[in-house]
Amino acid sequence: MGELAYTVQRVLCRPMPEEPAPVETLLLAQCLEGGHAGALCLVRCLEGPPDAPLRQRAWDGASLAVRMRHPHVGGVWLVHSDEDVLLVVSEYVPGFDLQSVLSFAAIVRQPPSPAFACFVGAAVADALDYIHHLQNEKGQWLGIVHRGVHPENIRLGLGGEVKLTGFDVTFSRVVGRRLTTTNLVRGELAYAAPEYVRDCQLDFRSDFFSLGMVLLELLTGRYPFDVPAAVMRARGDLRAERSSWLPLEELVGHLKGFGPEAVGRAARGVSDTLVAILGRALQLDPGGRYQRGAWMRDDLRDWLHGQPVHYGPEEAVAEMRALRDRSQHYAPLVSTVEPGALPGAEEAS
Repeated sequence: MGELAYTVQRVLCRPMPEEPAPVETLLLAQCLEGGHAGALCLVRCLEGPPDAPLRQRAWDGASLAVRMRHPHVGGVWLVHSDEDVLLVVSEYVPGFDLQSVLSFAAIVRQPPSPAFACFVGAAVADALDYIHHLQNEKGQWLGIVHRGVHPENIRLGLGGEVKLTGFDVTFSRVVGRRLTTTNLVRGELAYAAPEYVRDCQLDFRSDFFSLGMVLLELLTGRYPFDVPAAVMRARGDLRAERSSWLPLEELVGHLKGFGPEAVGRAARGVSDTLVAILGRALQLDPGGRYQRGAWMRDDLRDWLHGQPVHYGPEEAVAEMRALRDRSQHYAPLVSTVEPGALPGAEEAS
């Protein structure tokens, strides 16, 4: 395959029977040669016609991600496409996605510590700052908006790594890139910025709102919009590309009144400093939000460094493992964590 040879270790995800093209298979493999020789990698195989929308988006996203070199961005090593299949080879980070960690916390009814939330949030903000300012080989700004900042796209490694992944729904200003239909909302709706779900408009500051939603959930242990809300009308022709557990109309209704007071109520018990950070990230008006990921990163790190006890990668891994271990008793009842995260959960799901 291209310039990278590998051996398959196991199949992580198979296509469902009678799944429409393109069908997707995810493999855990080991690289055999080159700069990544001996390293484990993920191989995503999309079989189907080259003009299939899912395959096109995967190609676009991977072609952007393969340019990126940042400690908090999941590395894409190779993208290969022919008539029958698209292959995307990326680094493998043993650990859990953030959604699994939130599920562990929900099972034991204890949110992650504020230090854990700030550790993860600062790393993702740092990744966003890098992504938003990325240039091509000619020095031209690529205008990237991740558009998919949510817990399933944040990977937490057992070595303390924090990686932002999931570039399939990324927006950019690359010449020749396929444009999204103007009435199609992509990504996970539950974490999307109000200007996007209301009018399908977005820029880099939309990512900071999404990260603010993730941070709020980490700090409180619960997603803030868990009760019915009055529906505010979205643009009548808007539709969601993928299904979500939170319908588009209901999300728009929640966001209508999501001002500073609502943020404060949702973050009851959180320190004033962190509530202020949340309030800035979750402004309904993009102009009132952080204007750079580096600013949000620095505010979170300043809070973290001001605590009496050091908190870094080792402490984050220890906390993540402790939540996982306490959750194991409930493994047969759990279907919201990734396969293998809890012994017994995979078989039960």
